Amino acid sequence: MNKLNYTKYFFIIIGYLISSNISAQTNRALIVTIANYPKNSGWENIHADNDKVYILEMLSLKKFLPAHIIQLSDTLATKANVTKALNRLCNEVQSGDVLFLHFSCHGQQMMDNNGDEEDGLDESLVMYDAGYKYIPQQYEGENHLRDDELGIWIHKLRRKAGEKGRITITLDACHSGTANRDETAYMKTYKEYVRGTTAIFAKEGYVPRPGKHQELSLRLKNEKGLATAAVFSACPAEFTNYEYYDRQRSMYVGKLTYSFCRQINKMKAQCTIKTFFHGLWVICFPF
Repeated sequence: MNKLNYTKYFFIIIGYLISSNISAQTNRALIVTIANYPKNSGWENIHADNDKVYILEMLSLKKFLPAHIIQLSDTLATKANVTKALNRLCNEVQSGDVLFLHFSCHGQQMMDNNGDEEDGLDESLVMYDAGYKYIPQQYEGENHLRDDELGIWIHKLRRKAGEKGRITITLDACHSGTANRDETAYMKTYKEYVRGTTAIFAKEGYVPRPGKHQELSLRLKNEKGLATAAVFSACPAEFTNYEYYDRQRSMYVGKLTYSFCRQINKMKAQCTIKTFFHGLWVICFPF
């Protein structure tokens, strides 16, 4: 399957996006933003802290209560803490709930570890304690959040939320370009900030090959008993996710974050995912 969105899931055009007018539901969210990585980690700092400002404003507008929003930023956004937060969300979610998961961080492709990838590469979100390079017996990728792992959590959440529930996931990261800032390069009059790297996390000499167990690949499906879900990724794995400079606020922000929040905020009524996605496209590419 082609990687139109980086977690390799189909968009399900059933139901509605984030809503706030069904009395029996609870709106719950998990927001993970990593702007400042450890020194000498190999990862450059980005502006994910600004993303959190946009996301929290949007959630407030949609009546997500602070008590139901889990926030993990920078040093708190370790793989272990994110796993605990996802587990907590699974324990707390009830049938009919609306869930919103957002990640702003670096992204990296990794060698496929279970043979389910057509191109031999997993995609991953780079947690605060994730290393840049594969070092045998020291760091072998255990603190990256692979798309396979995220897919398992999403499936669990969909089952707990049930057919009346809805889940939206936004992933403002990418897996191409370079993690190093180019201080002399400009997009028009602004510096370039990229959320990802061309370096594949793999053993030395690893050559990606199509997996032999693609039946294991996780994809969102419209199965009975599961919540409707949609995954929005900043760009395909082979593309570069540049940050966007919001001139009105004089700050950098993830382009998906900016576009998603702007589209949500301008909505006057519920709409299908297909219609919403078209609105995102118009914001990102107005010409």
